[in-house]
Amino acid sequence: MATTSEVKVGLDAIAKVISDQRAVMQKVKSNAGLASEALALLPTTYADVIDTINGYGNADAFEAHAKAEFAKLVDEFIALKADADTVAAVDLG
Repeated sequence: MATTSEVKVGLDAIAKVISDQRAVMQKVKSNAGLASEALALLPTTYADVIDTINGYGNADAFEAHAKAEFAKLVDEFIALKADADTVAAVDLG
């Protein structure tokens, strides 16, 4: 069984680990917010490219490939943006 002084040292050590990891999570939350903002800019930044791809047909090999690749990127974008938004919204209070 731990002595009173050992319990006090242990409690302080536990509090330090929690405090340190809260700071890590605050940085994670901040980074997630920055990631969400950067991702949110993609549709506007690349509007011309997106509009062009959306106008592509399937007869031309390059156009069909670009459409397929873009569709996969859209799925990845949606999932990553949702994850970033979720982490950025975490209440660490």
